[in-house]
Amino acid sequence: MSYNKSQYLVKGFFEIIILRLLIASYFISMWVKNIIPLPQIFFPMLLSAGLGFIFSNWLFGPTMRCLLFSGIPVVLAANFLIGGSRILQAFQIDEMTKVMGYGFFGQLLWIFGGILLLIHFGKANHVRNLTPGMAGSLSHSGLTGACTAGDLGHEASARTPIMINIPFFGHIFVFKILAISARQNQLMAFPGAIVVLIGIVITFVALKKISKANGEEAKEVQGLMLFSFGWQLMAVFGSFLLLHFADISIWNAAMATSSAISHFGLFTAVQGDMFVHGTANLIPFIFAMPLLVHPLVFGIFGKAFESYRNSRDLGVKKYGKTKQKTMKKFISPG
Repeated sequence: MSYNKSQYLVKGFFEIIILRLLIASYFISMWVKNIIPLPQIFFPMLLSAGLGFIFSNWLFGPTMRCLLFSGIPVVLAANFLIGGSRILQAFQIDEMTKVMGYGFFGQLLWIFGGILLLIHFGKANHVRNLTPGMAGSLSHSGLTGACTAGDLGHEASARTPIMINIPFFGHIFVFKILAISARQNQLMAFPGAIVVLIGIVITFVALKKISKANGEEAKEVQGLMLFSFGWQLMAVFGSFLLLHFADISIWNAAMATSSAISHFGLFTAVQGDMFVHGTANLIPFIFAMPLLVHPLVFGIFGKAFESYRNSRDLGVKKYGKTKQKTMKKFISPG
């Protein structure tokens, strides 16, 4: 769909107005703070997801494009630079070796564990399923950026915003439990375990649905939506439970979990000082930790996408040659 210059600028103006949701969310968070200390990010997530659902056909104007391709990457790059320079200093903080260890190996566990489930049980060994599925199921900031930018193909780019929005509605329960746990300075283990069990059931149903999709887009998307919700519940509360039983404090568990799954909701909750104990000051460092794993993750996805694109081109060429031979066979004399 094309726009002339004036229409495009008008879209940008309306998008600036939409960004005032951030101001509204601040006042809402202050209003409910005495009841339950939910992070400010919780409210713009829900409001934005709701607006996205209502205006599903909206195409980005200049404001959103600037944020996606200039504003957000600059902020991330700054965090990575600062965090990377402070990694050695961070080792001097209590329990930080455990936090860093889980941030590294947890990323391998939840990303490649999810990929294994999708490939082996969901029979969804395709970039169009794996990348949006993992981006949505972990709210993974890096994969989300790569997918929405179109680096991993048009289909992944189209599906990722859907997968990202689905877990947001589950955050109503996630952040409530974590907010109360943060206030008590200890994880509410029993509700957390129930959430993990719910996540297991939803993930099982999702994998069954995906495996029966047979390449049908609607069924694949529905299955991935369920998987995004279920696997996220498992990854978030599974991480908190593992770290809880390893006798790690909830504020360090929050840093380790947000780093292990690159969860932008948890990143912003930590940055908003939801877990206090100085965790907000360490947000650049938490951001930087998973970078050690990202070359492996993006290398695999990039190679898979390149292989798919090459095989598709090869298939087209082979089909063309076969068609030519068949035509010659039928039209050649004798």
